Amino acid sequence: MAFADAQPACEETMAGMLSRAGTLEAALNEAAKNEPIEDNSVIYNWALRPVAANDQLLRTRFLKVLKESEAAPPHEKLVMYDACDDKEVRATLGAFRKRIDARRNTKPNKPNDQKLVCTPFNPDGFHFGKIKNDRERLVRLALSSGRYDVLTNKFPLFPKHMLLVAGALVPQQMTALHLRAITELLQPTTFCAYFNSWCASASVNHFHCHLIDELPPVVSFPLVAGPLVGGVRVLQPQGFPGFCYVYPVSMLPHVDAAITAMQVDNQPHNLLFTPRHIYVFPKPLARPLRSFELYPETVGGPELIGSFTVYTQQTYDALSHENVEELCRINTAPMPSRLLRRGGAATACVDDAAVHSDSTVNRATSGGLNNISSSRTVDSLPQMRMAPLAPLDSLHSEDWPQDRPIAKALSMTNFVFV
Repeated sequence: MAFADAQPACEETMAGMLSRAGTLEAALNEAAKNEPIEDNSVIYNWALRPVAANDQLLRTRFLKVLKESEAAPPHEKLVMYDACDDKEVRATLGAFRKRIDARRNTKPNKPNDQKLVCTPFNPDGFHFGKIKNDRERLVRLALSSGRYDVLTNKFPLFPKHMLLVAGALVPQQMTALHLRAITELLQPTTFCAYFNSWCASASVNHFHCHLIDELPPVVSFPLVAGPLVGGVRVLQPQGFPGFCYVYPVSMLPHVDAAITAMQVDNQPHNLLFTPRHIYVFPKPLARPLRSFELYPETVGGPELIGSFTVYTQQTYDALSHENVEELCRINTAPMPSRLLRRGGAATACVDDAAVHSDSTVNRATSGGLNNISSSRTVDSLPQMRMAPLAPLDSLHSEDWPQDRPIAKALSMTNFVFV
């Protein structure tokens, strides 16, 4: 009797536990919708928040700092200008665009001594941990991979151009944890991000990527089935003039494997992240000199995702659609050959440097394109023997299945069904 009396209480307790679990998740979502987030607070439930709430938070935080910077003297500005204001001049070049914005020319130059994609972190050099002004930290995030901050970008190139920076003092090298953090940030938003490896236009050797409030021009190319990379079929943007390998975000381990292979080979690379896909742009092992004849800047993430920014009217007028396509061709290269090899690593070695040279610089010239030989009929298919190999009145030979002796014998046999 006592047990019977206690059982409903036990069921009530279990129901309460389930109710509290449901209430906790509901409370997180309700907080995301209704409760304002303090500027200095860390957001722990970013992935649970609605897309509209995350977009609004990022945009309002950026616009607030931009407005504060308008009246500040140059040395106190956190954002020097709005990249998409009325002073921007742009024009379309096919799927790409060119921009002229002389204000960007005041940005400090990138270091020229970059030689290793996996250069160790230098605590004595500049890194984002040395930032003293907390107003530069727009959003503080606790993601599944660790702590990250969204910072202001003083010299923007894109709408709402910000930086996602690792809280840990680690070098500018993509890892599986960073891949997961970026996709976790972007999936509940409409923002995109691009990444420049060291030796591929990165200027600070502390992990960061660029957060932008637009789908960049390269996503206008339709995605079609591409090559096998590391044994899996990837996508490619149809019509993009250079090498680009596109993965759904569900294939993060394969993206990590491809990036690791490029790091081992000291191959620079740029990446584009959308809420649904990751675009991988492998770079040549050495910068082609021809690139600087066409475009005065290093071709990195901004250019490969479709936006070319120059600082003078003369350079702007000279940059053509053909120039942009050639720049994409000579500033991208194939993945390491072992990833593209069907037979695996046991097959003959390939000189990747020679492959990259031939597939970038030589592809830019008309003489570098070899004609494809005419197709040949597969030997295993039946062959028609035409004159003078066969009489003119004979259109068939024993190569056709129905003309072989065994086929003729079977056709002459009378079968009786009982």
